[in-house]
Amino acid sequence: MPSLHIALQEGFDGDLVVVRVNGKEALRKKDVTTRMQIGLADSVDTVWDGESARVEVAVPTRNISGTIEELLQGESYLGISILKGAIEGRVSTEPFGYV
Repeated sequence: MPSLHIALQEGFDGDLVVVRVNGKEALRKKDVTTRMQIGLADSVDTVWDGESARVEVAVPTRNISGTIEELLQGESYLGISILKGAIEGRVSTEPFGYV
């Protein structure tokens, strides 16, 4: 099964974050905060089966949630951010660069 690398990126500030991939919990973490110098708060690696992944992200500390559904091919990278009070996702076939 291919890997899905999920990065929590911009906009997190002491938040509880829950991430589910195809209904299975992949991450539950408190006090998630973006490190402004690199634009990364946390990450998790998981696997997925099939051609599509449904990634559900909940941030109960802000009462926001969102779902990202993508057709994926092979190893994939998903960046998740909170922008203007909403969950945003971007998919890449290459790792995101953090310095």
